[in-house]
Amino acid sequence: MKILLFDNSGMISSGNDFLVETKTGNFAKELKNLGNEITFFGQKLPPFDNTVHVFGIKQNGMKVDGLKRRKNKVLNYFLLYLKVIPAVLKTDFVYIFYPTSFKYVAILSKLFGKKYGLYIRGMQGLNDRVSRWIYKNAYTIFTVSDYFTQFVNSIVGKNIANTIRPMIPFDEKDIVTNREYKEKDIYNILFLGRLNKEKGLEELLKAAYILKKQKKNFILTIVGDGEFMGKVKEIANNLEIENLVEFTGAIYNSSEIKECYQNSDIYILPTYHEGFPRTLYEAMIFGLPIITTFVGGIPALMKNNYNCLEIKPKSVDSIVENLTWVINNYHQMEKFAIEASKTVTQVLGTKKFSHAEDLNNKLRELIK
Repeated sequence: MKILLFDNSGMISSGNDFLVETKTGNFAKELKNLGNEITFFGQKLPPFDNTVHVFGIKQNGMKVDGLKRRKNKVLNYFLLYLKVIPAVLKTDFVYIFYPTSFKYVAILSKLFGKKYGLYIRGMQGLNDRVSRWIYKNAYTIFTVSDYFTQFVNSIVGKNIANTIRPMIPFDEKDIVTNREYKEKDIYNILFLGRLNKEKGLEELLKAAYILKKQKKNFILTIVGDGEFMGKVKEIANNLEIENLVEFTGAIYNSSEIKECYQNSDIYILPTYHEGFPRTLYEAMIFGLPIITTFVGGIPALMKNNYNCLEIKPKSVDSIVENLTWVINNYHQMEKFAIEASKTVTQVLGTKKFSHAEDLNNKLRELIK
């Protein structure tokens, strides 16, 4: 089946190829290996540093369609929507990562008699009138969290949406149950994710500055890349905490990612908005105590004072308060980690198919 795929980020130019985020690329490649023809459609962006897009579309046997991004945003999307019409007409199925600037492609698909599906992985604009119409007319919907699944199904009035298995390189056999939670001289705090302002990194660094003044002993490791890299380094330097903060850049090798969790004592995610981040699954798998905001789909699995600790979005004081408590009471984090292990075991145990396999099964039903 010919599938036209709309990721909700641009495609980065690299020689004769275009790059997307690794997990998105691997999902599309798995769909291709299941017998489908995949075409990515979107904005073609120029090369730039500090990008998490490293997966080559063409080198992995898939196609690219779209236009180079223009400075005039209105003209840019007008031309993209003109170009998308023949692409929709030539495809068998349209799959849209949602929310996105390409949301109206769903309406075009309906107009042209093409089936479309959604992959909901973020919370912005999910409850507006257009989105509600799009849900009701979709062939299938997958989400990153039971929170989004229940939300969509309540709007549509039937079970059209399903939660995917986490798109992570680890499974049930990787779950750690013998980790020790002893008090330490220096605590290793880990943030792993894309570096942008909405991840709460500015607040995290300001909290680290306060903890330094309070004589807390820690190292903050920031793993990831993105457009905010230069800014967070500047903030760390201005606060004079650069000796306490390590920037590793992005890490893609699963064994190296595993080492990040194993070598850390606390995982923190001060994000402003989210679907359900993969890193929370990974931290739970490796028994790493979690401090996180409760935004988007996170409260569907994470429970304060049960399998994690909650921090308030955009709150430096909340980060300081919770990190201080954990450092002073680290032995008590074992009970949270045990419950988190049970949580992730349940998730992995009840979702047997990958995202690509789930979608492919739906497409086989459509063919029949």
